[in-house]
Amino acid sequence: MKKELRKKFIIERNKLSEAYRDYASTKIFSIIENNELFKLAGKVFIYVGFGSEIATIPFIKKWINKKQIFVPKIDNNTMNLVHITSLKELTEGHFGVLEPTSCEYFNGNIDLVITPSIVFDKNGYRLGYGKGYYDKYFAKNKYKTSIGLSYDKLLQEKVPVDQYDKNVDIIITEEKTLIINEKNNCNN
Repeated sequence: MKKELRKKFIIERNKLSEAYRDYASTKIFSIIENNELFKLAGKVFIYVGFGSEIATIPFIKKWINKKQIFVPKIDNNTMNLVHITSLKELTEGHFGVLEPTSCEYFNGNIDLVITPSIVFDKNGYRLGYGKGYYDKYFAKNKYKTSIGLSYDKLLQEKVPVDQYDKNVDIIITEEKTLIINEKNNCNN
């Protein structure tokens, strides 16, 4: 069932106009930049967007010298975090996604995890690409807050969930912010 839904929602996401995707990406990151959780975060773990995903490269570029930015690198079927200080440190890796060339993995605490998905539901659960990288990361690592990014047009009421799925703490679309798991009082 998840496999069919992944295909369906990737097709739907790909059909969104480039103008809408650009607008939504810009608006979503504007909301994040004004969020206290982001302002207080020193270490930010963020995916490198590709295809029709919410575009993260402009955000990474803007903040790479102001915060410690970590991006994922897949190695031996495990997602690892790598601190980057320049976009020049990225090269095409697994699934055609830009990944760091470095193998210096970070295992410490992260303040903010900005999480990708094909779609999110209003309970913070995600329909990812099926490899479980982020669910494994959430189960084994220390982080303060996780944020899921979604185009408002694709936000679902409910996606299928299994025992290993972990929801994010906050969902941000270009239209709204949904607090799923309130961890502190810095939610504005």
